[in-house]
Amino acid sequence: MKKTILILGAGTMQIPALKIAGEKGWHAVCADGNPEAEGKNLAGSFYNVDLKDREGLLNLARRLKKNDGLDGVFTVGTDFSLSVAYVSENLGLPGLTTECALRATDKVLMRRCFRDHNVSSPHFVEIDNPSVIPAGSEDLAWPLVVKPVDNMGARGVMKIELKEQWYPAVEEAFRFSRTGKVIVEEYINGAEYSLDAVVENGLVTICGLADRHIFYPPYFIEMGHTMPSEAHERIQDAIVTVFKEGIRALGIDNGAAKGDIKWDGSRAVIGEIAARLSGGYMSGWTFPYSSGVSAIEAAMNIAVGLPSGDLTPVKKKFSAER
Repeated sequence: MKKTILILGAGTMQIPALKIAGEKGWHAVCADGNPEAEGKNLAGSFYNVDLKDREGLLNLARRLKKNDGLDGVFTVGTDFSLSVAYVSENLGLPGLTTECALRATDKVLMRRCFRDHNVSSPHFVEIDNPSVIPAGSEDLAWPLVVKPVDNMGARGVMKIELKEQWYPAVEEAFRFSRTGKVIVEEYINGAEYSLDAVVENGLVTICGLADRHIFYPPYFIEMGHTMPSEAHERIQDAIVTVFKEGIRALGIDNGAAKGDIKWDGSRAVIGEIAARLSGGYMSGWTFPYSSGVSAIEAAMNIAVGLPSGDLTPVKKKFSAER
């Protein structure tokens, strides 16, 4: 059945989704703030709309629904799962509620949610004034990580080990926060892992668990993934368990989830969970090369109200990107 899908983003990370839509015979409408986005010519229609402009996206989606029909809204590898939820909820399309997407975008709301549901995650404080050290900060165990509450790709994120680093790191994080909020949390020492999942009617299917390669301290620059992970099966089971607990706590019941999770030597601790599939090439390349199936296609199916399809791996290959 031909579907019309609005894909937010037409950059490198969205190219697999645009190609999949073409292969399925769907009409892919793409929006991107970059008028020369790399994948714009793969879309059936392209609109130059800033993905932060939720009202602009909603107006575009309303026109599409009225004129040609619109079956779903989707993104992969962007910051804008909240924009997806805002548009889909306002138009009665499949997807998450805006409230759920906000919990999976705003790191303070996310940490509170995990705390309230007893899901393993670091202790933290919220900062809304860069010149004020908030109450509770003295209870945090050093070293600490300073980050904007609403960004991805480790932009504005820094590990600090000395008190004199506090203010410079906080000021830098504020530069990258669209909402003017910063979170400071305890640093979890240990190996880091990336996971993708497709969630259908509350059922979570893991679509890859990879070793995540982070470099350039005190910053956190992702330089690749290796799949399958070298972690012991017992550790992988613990990582998957806490990932699923986090997904349920956030309320992600139909769509996708991406997790960054650490193993500190005795427990799995959630770095963050986003209500989308990962960027960094993992969901679009590393996982399908390893498994022979596409998490992106499954998540796109859910976005337009179709069954996800069979995600059982048809092969088990080593796959890595750097």
